[in-house]
Parts: sequence; structure tokens; C-alpha cells
Amino acid sequence: MQKKYASLLSHMTSLVPLFSVALLALFICLPSAQAQAIKLQRQGEYTFITGGLNDEEQTYLDAQAPKYPIQLVFRNNGQIKDVKEVALRVKNVSGEVMVETKIKGPFLYLNPPASGRFTFEADLGSETISMTKDLIGRRYLHLVFDFNKAKAD
Repeated sequence: MQKKYASLLSHMTSLVPLFSVALLALFICLPSAQAQAIKLQRQGEYTFITGGLNDEEQTYLDAQAPKYPIQLVFRNNGQIKDVKEVALRVKNVSGEVMVETKIKGPFLYLNPPASGRFTFEADLGSETISMTKDLIGRRYLHLVFDFNKAKAD
């Protein structure tokens, strides 16, 4: 009888490493599931991600931010809550549209092929906000587009 239990115990302890590997794989796949919700998009040589509608997406975007030198934030009345469907155009120094998209949340992170001067045009409803900025070297551009901002008298 003891031999039977010893054999069973030996068999169960051999499953512990297998269970550990399966559990580790599950935790590794969780960020992948989030990555599927926020898809890498490409237009020409430009890559970008957009989202941030919930805490999980914001956490994912925070982790990805160092890979993207241009980081755009979109607000409506000073709030990032429920900001989506902003039409965005990114133009190069020649005025050519390099990226044209509708955002999927209050954040859009963009990785251009090189440094340079970019014009960002964002439309929400009838309001358009335009900014021209230079991306130089290994620096980051953090731009905030605040729609329907209360006007100071």
C-alpha cells in the first residue's frame, strides 16, 4: 500500500513543474490579450497605437510608451474620459499626409521613420486643432489636444 502512495506522490510531484509552466504561460498570455485589443497600426513607414479607454489599456500603453517618440493626448473639456473618434492627420515638412486615422481612445503613440518637422491636425466635431512641432534626435514630443476648452475672457 505504501508503495502505491509513494508512486502516486512521485507522479504528482512530477506534475508540479508542468503546472508551473502552464501557469507561467497563462500570465505571459494576459498582456498578449491586451495587445490584441490595441493593435499596432502601420501607414507607410509610420507605426502607431491608439487607445486608453480603460485602466487595462492605459497600463498597456504606459508600458509601450518608451517605444514611441511622439505621444499625443486628446481631451474634451479637459477630460480624457470617453474621448474617441477624433480624426487625426500627421503631415511631414512638405505638407504630405503621412498618417490619417480615427483614434480609438484618448492616447495615440506614433513612431515615425525619422526625426523632422510634423504638423498634427485633429478634428472633433466642428473643432480643429493644429500644431506644428519638431522631433529632434532621441527626444520625445508630448502634445495635448484639448477640445471644447473653456475660453478665457
